[in-house]
Amino acid sequence: MIEFKNLSVGFNNKTLLKDLDGKIEKGQLIALMGVNGAGKSCLLKTLTALNPKRSGELSLDKVSYESSSPLDLAKKMAVVLTEKIHADFLKVIELIHLGRSPYTDVWGNLSDADSKSIFEVISLLKLERIQNNFFSELSDGQKQKVLLARALVQAPQYLFLDEPTTYLDIPSKVELMKTLKQLSHEKQMAVFFSTHDLNLIEDVVDFIWLIDADGVLHIKSPEDLRSSGLLKTNFNI
Repeated sequence: MIEFKNLSVGFNNKTLLKDLDGKIEKGQLIALMGVNGAGKSCLLKTLTALNPKRSGELSLDKVSYESSSPLDLAKKMAVVLTEKIHADFLKVIELIHLGRSPYTDVWGNLSDADSKSIFEVISLLKLERIQNNFFSELSDGQKQKVLLARALVQAPQYLFLDEPTTYLDIPSKVELMKTLKQLSHEKQMAVFFSTHDLNLIEDVVDFIWLIDADGVLHIKSPEDLRSSGLLKTNFNI
């Protein structure tokens, strides 16, 4: 599991959230919610080692992040952020191949196992039709799915997604939620994603992490969150 105690996160010498306690276990589908500016992205980036913690304890499978090499972390966790990437001259299949980088040799040669993993992910996300297109030719929604594919071929035990439904239409959002639930429950993968869309996720996820207006992290099941009054207090729902 990923576990943190008395964790403080922030950036540019500014602390956004402090004294956080929680854990992410394999097989869980978790949605992170909070008003704009609450610190969701900062927390997500800290949990993925993209942003250094301010203080506190943070460990992956009982090993502190500081004691884990970047390669060790890359073999266990993958992340898809909202920032646009520049891969204009790469085809979709070539970009997805990059997700196997933690496992390939220095030349990037793919083994049979690598190729099998890539084929399975392309099939899962129904990307066969566009796999030979250039990434720059895709719609924003298609790009989002390709970046998810690149993350999945890392074979992560912990998958982090920052606002993964932002560029998707309604049917694609529903399809993605079904896929994430399948990954978490059938593959025993921890899937953690930030979102604003309560109606989309509350019947799907196992837990909702809510950062309230005071910077307090509440970890509850969707049912318990509904009955707690926190949604009305923070979102007028």
